[in-house]
Amino acid sequence: MAGDPSHPAAEGPAALTAALGETGSRLAARRVSVPPFAGDARAASIVVGRRVARCVGEIVADGHRPIALTGSCDVVPAVLAGIRDGRAGVVWIDAHADFNTPGSSISGFWPGMTLAVVVGDCCEEVWRALGWRAVEPQRVALFGTRSLSPAEEARRLESSAVQVVRWQGGLAQDDVEIALDRLAEDIERVYVHLDLDALDPAVGLGVADPPVPGGVSAGQLAELLDQVCERFAVVGTTVATYVPSRDDGSTLPVAVAAIRRLIEARPE
Repeated sequence: MAGDPSHPAAEGPAALTAALGETGSRLAARRVSVPPFAGDARAASIVVGRRVARCVGEIVADGHRPIALTGSCDVVPAVLAGIRDGRAGVVWIDAHADFNTPGSSISGFWPGMTLAVVVGDCCEEVWRALGWRAVEPQRVALFGTRSLSPAEEARRLESSAVQVVRWQGGLAQDDVEIALDRLAEDIERVYVHLDLDALDPAVGLGVADPPVPGGVSAGQLAELLDQVCERFAVVGTTVATYVPSRDDGSTLPVAVAAIRRLIEARPE
């Protein structure tokens, strides 16, 4: 997590890759090395991010579509920088908004600022290091969110142009189709970020952060991804925060099914 190879989420990508192989998905896999963690999450994230961006850029140059399996959400700017599609929007599926900034965060948790970085609200040095640029907030839609902290994060999100479909009690509190249709008015291609903690704990115990009740079911996730793929070409994907040691056996098959749906999505 955040460039820390000792975090248990660091075991997630290999477990997901192996499980995909068992289902017959023979994808060419590239592993990005992560140096020992020195204690500065932002600096470590930038170091790893440069490596990820180069790797993704090579994949795209070869005519392929990247699917990044990661321990943490903070790698997303790097994947976007490697794709280098200035017209693509972002579909962000997550229990948390990841919309804090260094000024709003109480804990200073770096991955909890990732979407704020993506839309350019903070930490411009990340984009400078990656040689790319932020995504306009009106080109971003957030689904599954039900845990915002502190209150300033909620206020920031409320005043942002990012579309938000909140989840509560296992149900969407806003119309998913309307949000996707609104996004589709201006864009044809999207990058899909899936933090597995968007899942309800009934199927989502195997994640890095404490599971948040009232989340997205396996069926709802499948339906959401199908609706995304019906409307947009998918230019790339991140699936993040899977922790095998915390999984009771329910999370892995849901994650694999989601990845397979995204593999089959139309690229253009």
